Amino acid sequence: MNITIAQFCPVLGNKKENIRKINDCIKQAVSEQADLVVFPELCLTGYFIWDDIKELAESVSGESLQLFQQSCRDHSIHAVISFPEVTANGHYHITSALIDDTGTVIGTYQKTHLFDKEAEIFRPGNTLPVFKTKFGNIGLMICYDLEFPEVARTLKIKGADLLIIPLANMSPYEDYQITYLKSRAMENELPIALCNRIGSEEDTFFFGHSAVVNSKGKVLLKMGSKEQISTVAISLEESKDQKLNYLMHRRADLYK
Repeated sequence: MNITIAQFCPVLGNKKENIRKINDCIKQAVSEQADLVVFPELCLTGYFIWDDIKELAESVSGESLQLFQQSCRDHSIHAVISFPEVTANGHYHITSALIDDTGTVIGTYQKTHLFDKEAEIFRPGNTLPVFKTKFGNIGLMICYDLEFPEVARTLKIKGADLLIIPLANMSPYEDYQITYLKSRAMENELPIALCNRIGSEEDTFFFGHSAVVNSKGKVLLKMGSKEQISTVAISLEESKDQKLNYLMHRRADLYK
């Protein structure tokens, strides 16, 4: 399958402009014959939305998601789009939606590991779902989740064939990102597509470096710190090293 990574700088608090940017990226992904396009964490609103969360957060059935569903349907493409979600009980989550090429929201994932001050306004999710698609089973993670090996391993055990990770990762964690990305792929024998944002908000620099690696940790795509939209082909059925059958060789009796 062909995956487009849409690394860009969301405009803080400006959903209208970010929707325009996202739709432009979807159109470019289609022109590059992509099957799926991945966007950064909180690409709908920008990151530091603490003071405006009530105005910016939306439900899964909100207006912005409906626009993205229409865009995916019109262009026959899958997308992973991250937004601040408000639930019926008034709780806020950092959420990613997986939308298919018919415009259907296959499922959503609420970030389970909150970083630093995120916990001041957001609630952590409590599930690690895997979603069945026409390409295979896709597991979603968001940013800080990458640094917890249990998340990727659980998704692998649940049958994931591919992991997709939106991020809003900032300096000085450049080495953390690429190191954990390759490690999660290699230890679980899974390809991973990671899309980080760029730009600055407040005193924080988001460094980008979005990347795609195969199940052996080989880097198929690596971006810098500028806006970039690139498409790469990945295989979900790569041959595995039978000597490194990690799932079979696990000592689950020791891990309890």
